[in-house]
Amino acid sequence: MRIASLIPSGTDIVAELGLSASLVGVSHACDHPSSRGLPVLTHSIIPADVAPGEIDRLVSEALKADGGGSLYRTERALLKQLAPDIVLSQIVCDVCAVNAATARQDLPPLARLIDLGATSFNGLWADMRAVAVATDADAEPLIASLQARLEAVRGAVAAQNRPRVLALEWTDPPFLGGHWVPEIIEIAGGEHVLGSGGEPSRRATWPEIADSDPDIILLVPCGYGLQETLRQGHALLHQEAFANLRAVKQGKVWATDATHLFSRCTPQSVRTVEVVAGLLHPAVWPAPSPQEAVCLFATN
Repeated sequence: MRIASLIPSGTDIVAELGLSASLVGVSHACDHPSSRGLPVLTHSIIPADVAPGEIDRLVSEALKADGGGSLYRTERALLKQLAPDIVLSQIVCDVCAVNAATARQDLPPLARLIDLGATSFNGLWADMRAVAVATDADAEPLIASLQARLEAVRGAVAAQNRPRVLALEWTDPPFLGGHWVPEIIEIAGGEHVLGSGGEPSRRATWPEIADSDPDIILLVPCGYGLQETLRQGHALLHQEAFANLRAVKQGKVWATDATHLFSRCTPQSVRTVEVVAGLLHPAVWPAPSPQEAVCLFATN
């Protein structure tokens, strides 16, 4: 069995199912340890070393110019040369990774395409089962273990007050975390403001955010690690609209390793629930490591 993963979530699932040895190629954004040294099969047409506001502008222009097509390109010749039996792509977000339309266009003749589409934990279980069925693996023990961890968090926070949480998935302009992010916050014992589970991420305004008056703010900018998230958070402190939020004035802003914890729906998302529970309810759940999340004001 030869597997090519064009998306980080696909690589995560393959690895957690014990199928790392079957991986023959991965995306440029895959960061699971099992992906190291493997051929890279995708690249983005948007430069990564520019500010969030400029990325937003470039993405909008690229999508308009390309008629809504993909922001990513597949190394078609390399993919054909690797001759995978299975290719993993996604149908969730055209901005985040190679989409199914691009993957289908570039699919080698004998390969089977599996489109992952999780926007919730139930969707994650379905994605894991789809990969397991295609590879003759057994996903049920892993799923049962992950579900047990979620139930442990639910039980621990059940009697706690539920703070109102703003998850900022982008900082310029502000975007609200969508899809699986509200569910993560809900299981962890919070209430996600301005959105509900399953809805896509969306652009917001600072007045709208001010009116929602969150108790806690989580900085979860899509695709960024902790240090860059901290940098963006400190930049936000110079914006009056952000600095005047009650949660900011009270020092309740947390920067996270967003790319590993929030940017995709994978088995790692269960750890994200545990991290958020530790931030919202430290009296009943262990705090996360400083590599996962830190208070913005502890790093000034």
